[in-house]
Amino acid sequence: MDLDRKKVAVLDLTHGGIPISIKLAELGAEVSAVDVYNTVDPRTLSELEDKYGIRTSKEPLPVGAFDLLAAPVHLDPAYPMLVEARQARKPVLSHHRIVGIILAKDPHLAGVRTVEITGVKAKTSTASLLADMLSRKFPVVLHTSRGLEAWKGGVPSEIRKGLSITPGSILVAVDSAFEAGLRPEYFIFEISIGGTGNADLGILTTLTPDYGIANNSSLAGEAKLQLVRTAKAGSVLVLNAAVEKALENTEEKIQGAVKKITFRDPFYPESGETADFVLESEEGSVRCLFKNREMFCARLQPGYNSSAYRTAFVAASAAALELGVESGTVVETLEEFGGLAGRMQEKELEGIALIDNSNSGMDIRSAEKALEYALLKKKDERKQKIFLVLGEEAAQVCEGLPPEAVQGFVEKYGKKFERIVLVGERMRDIRAGNVAYAASLQEGLSEASKLAGKADIIISSVKCFR
Repeated sequence: MDLDRKKVAVLDLTHGGIPISIKLAELGAEVSAVDVYNTVDPRTLSELEDKYGIRTSKEPLPVGAFDLLAAPVHLDPAYPMLVEARQARKPVLSHHRIVGIILAKDPHLAGVRTVEITGVKAKTSTASLLADMLSRKFPVVLHTSRGLEAWKGGVPSEIRKGLSITPGSILVAVDSAFEAGLRPEYFIFEISIGGTGNADLGILTTLTPDYGIANNSSLAGEAKLQLVRTAKAGSVLVLNAAVEKALENTEEKIQGAVKKITFRDPFYPESGETADFVLESEEGSVRCLFKNREMFCARLQPGYNSSAYRTAFVAASAAALELGVESGTVVETLEEFGGLAGRMQEKELEGIALIDNSNSGMDIRSAEKALEYALLKKKDERKQKIFLVLGEEAAQVCEGLPPEAVQGFVEKYGKKFERIVLVGERMRDIRAGNVAYAASLQEGLSEASKLAGKADIIISSVKCFR
């Protein structure tokens, strides 16, 4: 798409609209940026106008003057500009798609292969494992909710923190990597709710548990299928086998020019009876099969809940093998892996056993898995009491942790804990007999460590950026 002199309205500057607006202006478009949520400070808006010639507004603008609109998939369809655009049959591109168009025009990316990973669960762990595997053969830049990292020889180095995984942040990640003097052969991007259509290889980890977006007018799973629907010719898709069933329900098919590889979801094995890749796990090891032929077997390290990583193990392994990584390298990576910080990793807190499960993707199902892990550890190691730190540090982190879900968890499992410390302002209305409250993850951990003894276990399950 030729963007030169096109009149484009970019909606939502809170979730990645600013870098999108700047890139469109640099490509010659006439850009108007709309601060839908009224959260951007006046200084930033003035800079957009003065430095880049971008018109800004905190109010909806008439759509008649624009050639197209760019809006995030989660924006309420009742927003006035979207309503008017539908009535006028004005084109509306998602932030994902407009970023894909921008990336396709970036000369710095010529010769660089890109991988995009989306899904409900296992995005960060899949992306990190794949970066580790690929980096043992190629220089890699990885962008996830943990930050922007350069990987070489299985070792990461931090480039910058603080980037979200909205589509617009990909543009910042690419610029930051090149400004740091890096020339990777692969970029790996973790992306929320979809794909840009520019990836050489796309991975869709899971579609469940699904949740509502755009003021509950649509489902996130439907938006994530953008990764499939917009895949470019000649690319490869590594898909949870459940995706095929989702596409069958909408009578859609993956275009023939795209290579498709499926894997069985280890948490929902019934959905992948005919999957290409299947992971079988036993105590302390995993075995990977491709079309019923064993590809490798790896023995796993102790010290983390390896069962929580099964989706990442099979998705990353399938992608790495497709990209030319030898099976021995995949095995080496899996056998050296010790879990990611905040994702079912065993630690100690002042001499007390800690199951660290606090991260941006944490949800109630993940908290249940952490409890299962703690109960097994209690039995195997003859531990005594279990303490839980549960909640959110910010309600906007990946749509927050619903207080009603926490209330249900407390009612169902509360008696298994000696004490529950709930984190976050929205959790203060939750009531139970053994509950305390804290403002932050650190405060919650401090409170739990004061109450717990050396023979006890603390579970940390707080939704937060780390």
